[in-house]
Amino acid sequence: MNFTDTLKSVELVLAAGQVPLLVGKTGIGKTALAVETARQNGYKLVTIDGNLLKEGEIGGLPLIEDFFRQTDTSAATREKTTVYAVHHKLKEIDVLLSAGHQVLLFIDEINRCEHAVQQELMNLILNHEINGYRLRRDVHIVAAMNPSDTYEYEAVDMDDAQKNRFVWLYMEADPIQWLSWAADNHIEERVCQFISTYPEYLNSLNEDDINATPRSYERISKLYSLYKENTDTIPRSVFYNVIRGNIGKMIAEEFLNFIESTYKPLLTYEDVFSGAELSGNIAAAVADENHTRLYISAKNILNELRRHLDEGSVDSTKAVNRLVLFLQTYPVDLMVAIMKDIRNNMPLIYKYAAENDAFIDAYFAAFRRKRQRL
Repeated sequence: MNFTDTLKSVELVLAAGQVPLLVGKTGIGKTALAVETARQNGYKLVTIDGNLLKEGEIGGLPLIEDFFRQTDTSAATREKTTVYAVHHKLKEIDVLLSAGHQVLLFIDEINRCEHAVQQELMNLILNHEINGYRLRRDVHIVAAMNPSDTYEYEAVDMDDAQKNRFVWLYMEADPIQWLSWAADNHIEERVCQFISTYPEYLNSLNEDDINATPRSYERISKLYSLYKENTDTIPRSVFYNVIRGNIGKMIAEEFLNFIESTYKPLLTYEDVFSGAELSGNIAAAVADENHTRLYISAKNILNELRRHLDEGSVDSTKAVNRLVLFLQTYPVDLMVAIMKDIRNNMPLIYKYAAENDAFIDAYFAAFRRKRQRL
């Protein structure tokens, strides 16, 4: 499943009081999904990385305490008992709960820890108890693991009984959804264009070299931002080496060749919204673009429009009317997809769009055109 479908699946599983297990390759976005789940629901996120735990750590180190036991002769005798210290992550959960927050506990790398650690985590996940510590039932839990059928790293398989206690959700990289996320998170335009041109490089296994993952390009975006502002002090060879250290030699060479080539800039907010009327050149520019670049352009333009609407610096009716005229230059399927994206993910724009007759008419007219083509 892609990121959005997995996110909605996690919501459903948690609402049913069950435990989702995210399964996906490293860097694909499992942690980002946990962060987004917490953000959308107003939960406080607490993360435990199973790969960093040692045996007995999450269960707490044993301590000896005194207690008094009543004997048959009614005399109280002092005895010793073993108790366990509470791990700082579990204490963090209790502090957040005491403050009135809801908590999402994200347990990552559950199959990359020692077997004994995995058993301790299973007890916490499935029974909400470990060495006398009881995790409140209203704590939401999401677990995550890398696929076990790989030779890239050692994995500890669960037995069938343990597997049956989770709802398994398999994540896959989706270039279009990543580009949508990238536009919302200020990833460098040239990085987005590179993935739109070579979508197969978003999640690429490179034999005997570094694998490229969605997380790699988030780092590359920051590196490229620094490099283009400091080309006089950062040699190309240095930049190449750090890019190679993120995505491997072959893709790094492709990336540098790409960013150094002459390229046509994407359509911008100013292109669409400047002037008293929509420029007659827009339709020709749209016709000369591929779907992926058009989608990135629309996302960037919508994000800028959202900012202006939030600031109250544009007339909402005129802005939505102009937006409709722009989207009507797009291929029908792509226009409908963007309108759905506005409805599902851009509440501020949709608030004005839902009250705009031109937007509603364009949406249903697009469906009529699609049916006529069938």
